[in-house]
Amino acid sequence: MKVTSIASYEDLNNGALLGKTAMMIDALRASSTIITAVSNGCDRIVPTGEANEAAAIKKISEGSVLLCGEIGAKKVSGFDLGNSPLEYTQEVVEGRVLIYSTSNGSVAVKALAEAEDVLIGTFINATAAAKAAYALERDIMLVCAGTKGQFSTDDIVALGCIVSRLTQMDDTVEVDDLGKVAYKIYNNAKADIMGALEGSSNYEYLKGLQLFDDLEYCTREDMFDIVPVYKEGVIVK
Repeated sequence: MKVTSIASYEDLNNGALLGKTAMMIDALRASSTIITAVSNGCDRIVPTGEANEAAAIKKISEGSVLLCGEIGAKKVSGFDLGNSPLEYTQEVVEGRVLIYSTSNGSVAVKALAEAEDVLIGTFINATAAAKAAYALERDIMLVCAGTKGQFSTDDIVALGCIVSRLTQMDDTVEVDDLGKVAYKIYNNAKADIMGALEGSSNYEYLKGLQLFDDLEYCTREDMFDIVPVYKEGVIVK
């Protein structure tokens, strides 16, 4: 089994995902928000591109629908929820359909559609995500959302966390160079992930918005054994 690591979904080559298991990693914060919402019983999540697309989908949707997401890490005006996983409590999301638009994560999920299976992973479900990917018995592509098409340190550290779980399960797994580097960075960072991310651009941007609770939450490890999957345009448990 081969594990290939991609620093940003925009770096994917056409056809690269065919026949593979893909995992979308957006450590700060989309993966954590999706995992939390699914764990707390939302009916499904519909990832979209721009906020206008999300709003348009809600207009033609039936049932109990929430409009969710951010632009520049800030809740979109008129939306029900932003992109803080702490907003997605059971009381708020249970049984609801979430139309979800973020700057990077929701777009990255949609970009992986040609893979055989698409999973959502990060620190907070790392062991479960690695087990789910491994159990599918295909080559795995770990794809970071990145930030505006660029390498994002937080995603790479989360990728390294998932690589660590995969190699613990099977030390014969073939990991590419980026995955090996991410694994080493994670091993050096795991005693204090938040501290290790200090100074990185995405972390500092969110810190500047006073999102300290989100940062702490999103860098915890193995809080959930839930692995959301993206299939036929929606994310479900």
